[in-house]
Amino acid sequence: MKTILTASIVRTAALATALLVLPTLAFANDAAPTDRAAQRLALNGSVSIKAAGPYVEIGTYQVQVAAKLGRARTALSDGTWLYPNFAINDSDATGTLVVRFNHGRVSELSLVTPAVAMAMSAPKKAGDKILVAASK
Repeated sequence: MKTILTASIVRTAALATALLVLPTLAFANDAAPTDRAAQRLALNGSVSIKAAGPYVEIGTYQVQVAAKLGRARTALSDGTWLYPNFAINDSDATGTLVVRFNHGRVSELSLVTPAVAMAMSAPKKAGDKILVAASK
């Protein structure tokens, strides 16, 4: 009789455990997928991107960037262009698009937070000269 009672208790405990675990597993599967771009932007202040729209990517000529995205709101002294109010597709990540050029072609694309964009465009001193970003 002890054997039957023990087996019954074990089955009841296993059933209770399964009922408690199953809703947790279902909830974990229903959770929204991780937004890695938004997480990286929040954590690092910037995230590298592959393209800005269908026509601007690494290697695109500077004149083509201007034709497709328009004039940059801010052009830094090193030739970097800043475009505010950009977003990454299928993500909550929003910020300023940073387009860097090397020899007249796009060399880097990234999205930065407003704080990083403001720091990039803030006046900087080099020796005795103050370097200022040009706003267009």
